[in-house]
Amino acid sequence: MYFNTNIKILRQRRNRTQDLVATELGISRSTLNSYENGSIKNPTLEALLSFTKYFKVSIDTLVKVDMSKLSGFQL
Repeated sequence: MYFNTNIKILRQRRNRTQDLVATELGISRSTLNSYENGSIKNPTLEALLSFTKYFKVSIDTLVKVDMSKLSGFQL
């Protein structure tokens, strides 16, 4: 599952800070950091839906695609 690395990649490629994304999603920065570093291994469906809506990607893409191997144009 690529969820944690993908949300970090999407955030960084959009030039957004953890503080900004966390505020816009209504979660704490430390929670977002826990998702990004893999401390939270099984995100809730609600969290998955929030991230997919925010980043405008499908759940499949968010959890199954290794975005580190995609160029910025493919995102």
